[in-house]
Amino acid sequence: MKKSLILFVVICGGIAFGLVYLKKQKLTPAPTPVTETSAQTAAPAPAEPVLAPRPAPAVSVPVATDTTPAQPAAPAAVETKVAATASPIHLKVDALLSAKSAADKHAIFEELMKSGHMDEAIADLKQRMAENPTSPQIPTTIGEAQLNQVRALHDAGGDVNEMGILAMQADQSFNAALKIDPQNWEANFVKASSMYYWPADPTRDNDVVQRLSGLIDQQETMTPNPAFVQTYLVLGNEYQKIGQTDKATATWQLGLNKFPNDPSLTKKLNGQ
Repeated sequence: MKKSLILFVVICGGIAFGLVYLKKQKLTPAPTPVTETSAQTAAPAPAEPVLAPRPAPAVSVPVATDTTPAQPAAPAAVETKVAATASPIHLKVDALLSAKSAADKHAIFEELMKSGHMDEAIADLKQRMAENPTSPQIPTTIGEAQLNQVRALHDAGGDVNEMGILAMQADQSFNAALKIDPQNWEANFVKASSMYYWPADPTRDNDVVQRLSGLIDQQETMTPNPAFVQTYLVLGNEYQKIGQTDKATATWQLGLNKFPNDPSLTKKLNGQ
């Protein structure tokens, strides 16, 4: 699910940059799901290689103890009937939550946007969140869906205030995921990536730096993943945004040492 994050962030534009990460890699569980800010949003970011929106790992869900006697399994025929009667939107949401790569997840979001069913998918996700409040993956996916709506509104020249409200709702969705699992990689990455595109603010920018720096440290303890290159790229961009160009260059170089010949980092170091 990590790949999904990258894909969503970059593909979705400025607000959704964290999602692009999803496109490059398989979403994997992070000790895990795009910004507490004003009601303004910034222009979408250039597409880079996930939630949202051009930054989801396996979910760690506590297992509740149940002393109720186990019920006999339902006959196969009944299961088949339930699956057959599930609504198309419900099945799409199933696919979102089980997507193995950023490309797969992004393609589903695109289909939902083009068919005009994104609101229905979000409603389905919210119902699932109410039924399964210990899963960080669900609110993370809601946040990514909302960032896709921000991107669509921006591309259509929509109302800035509406985009701002949606962006803040997406940020709240990521916060909900992180409340469940503060170390969730996907929610942290997409949240930080989207925060980068908000107007400059010392407190928020410091949060982005701390969050992404922490993810780089966290990545050292995780199974290597090509999507992790995005963390170096976005952190370098953030340093550049706040005028710390030396740290930006050092971050991109560190990333290139980890991911030799990465085209995005190479361009950054070449001043492109």
